[in-house]
Amino acid sequence: MTIYNKFKNWLSAPVNGHVIGLFRIIYGLFMIKEIWRYISDKMVKTFFVDPKVNFPYDGLEWLKPMSASSLELILKAMVFCAVLITLGVVMKWAARLFALMYAYIFLLDTSLYNNHIYLFILLAVLLSFTDADQFLSLRKRKLPGIAVPRWQQFMLGAQVMCVYFFASLVKMRADWWVLHEPVKSIAASIPESSWLAPLYKSEMGLNMMVYLGFGLDFFAPLLLWYKPLRNWAVIPFALFHYSNSQIFGDIGNFPFMMMAALILYFEMEEIPFLKKWFPVLDKKNRALASPVIGNFTRVFLILYFTFQVLFPLRGLFLPNDLDYTTIGNRFSWRVKADSRVVEEYKFILKDPVSGREGEINLPTKVNNVQAQAMLYDPRSIRRFAQLIHEQSVKNNIPNAQLIGKIKFSLNGRPAQYFVDPEVDLMKVEYSPFKRLEWVVPLER
Repeated sequence: MTIYNKFKNWLSAPVNGHVIGLFRIIYGLFMIKEIWRYISDKMVKTFFVDPKVNFPYDGLEWLKPMSASSLELILKAMVFCAVLITLGVVMKWAARLFALMYAYIFLLDTSLYNNHIYLFILLAVLLSFTDADQFLSLRKRKLPGIAVPRWQQFMLGAQVMCVYFFASLVKMRADWWVLHEPVKSIAASIPESSWLAPLYKSEMGLNMMVYLGFGLDFFAPLLLWYKPLRNWAVIPFALFHYSNSQIFGDIGNFPFMMMAALILYFEMEEIPFLKKWFPVLDKKNRALASPVIGNFTRVFLILYFTFQVLFPLRGLFLPNDLDYTTIGNRFSWRVKADSRVVEEYKFILKDPVSGREGEINLPTKVNNVQAQAMLYDPRSIRRFAQLIHEQSVKNNIPNAQLIGKIKFSLNGRPAQYFVDPEVDLMKVEYSPFKRLEWVVPLER
């Protein structure tokens, strides 16, 4: 039997469906909390009412925000869908609608990009192809037993594994191994009173974090999928994610979702507390399991995971420095890959006719998240320059010039200007496939 046939048979083998049923509940509860936070934080007002500009993705310039009331309704509908997912009621359609609405909000502005939001959307898509609603749900079970084919659980774990694997690839560079960045910058930001301080503040602790951080990510497939090792690996992975939740204030539920996802690498019979609560998979249930996968599902999943493997690598083939310009950075699982310390950040509007000039008050044009994104994103800088040009024309200054003075240190290097401070940003061109001459090359 070939390796392909062995793998195919392994994917078709029955496993206890209560694992994906439990994961569905955990996922749904996290999503209720996540989307409700958007509503409580007045996300619509912050991102789509107050700012004067949005930063669209390349090729998605046609995707526009709806009215504020419509966007708020979408967020409430997402909460409702998350409740349905949690309860297992019309879960497949609820997950698809949830993913669609989440993707719409997510893709309206590049400054909204976050790896954990991207993961949440993808998990909703994959859940819609499973029978997770047949277990621990309010709906009447249609399956004859408690088994599902292994591919349903495996594909969810494989998606999470993409996060680990590509995070390890990012660490295969001199900044990580020689400069110990961004670990060193992270260590500097940790208060002395924190329980994490001894781990990060000493030279030994810093080296340990560098090697362990890479090792957990790179060897995650072996540690979590290889049965003799995963019982031992789950504790360091859980501690790793918990420490991230204490260090980073902007990653929300992401570490806890990653901790919860660890159950996807176990069969239910391996988890002691689940064995006490739910029926185990016996020979009778194994015989009742259907390994059949529909043609549409098979084709979709092949294309889906081909995309997940290849698309994150696109930045390696683009002409601009991936780490420095972040072109090709999104949708690539480059989790907390760099540290920037800003020394200067301002835009100056000049009128060449009168000779007058003045600094633009950024908070009147963009929100804090957008301003932070513009700091290292040439595409957003150019879009901002277009906005200022449009406003200048309306104010009868058609020949106005916009100068950007953006100076920061990348991963502990000496600070330098990001864009040429002598270039009029209103006249620059942008293409991810062409070298941007107006971006100052990184001095390595």
